[in-house]
Amino acid sequence: MATVKLFTMLRKAAGEQGYESSARTVAEVLKEVEERYGEEVRKYLKNCIVLVNGRNIAQLKGKRTKLDKGDEVSLYPPVAGG
Repeated sequence: MATVKLFTMLRKAAGEQGYESSARTVAEVLKEVEERYGEEVRKYLKNCIVLVNGRNIAQLKGKRTKLDKGDEVSLYPPVAGG
């Protein structure tokens, strides 16, 4: 199982810090997050930065990145400041 961690507005919208997932790819995790938390979280996922074990999936195989037991998937929504 992989650990999915939610940060900032995703965490607030979901009402929890994360969960354990049996997903096999990042794409499956994103779909699972959307189904688990609904519309409130969906709006943040489009521009989310996704890390697997601290590495940006853009430097791996994107959403096709495979997950192994013990992997950590971190989801960071975009943050704007002023």
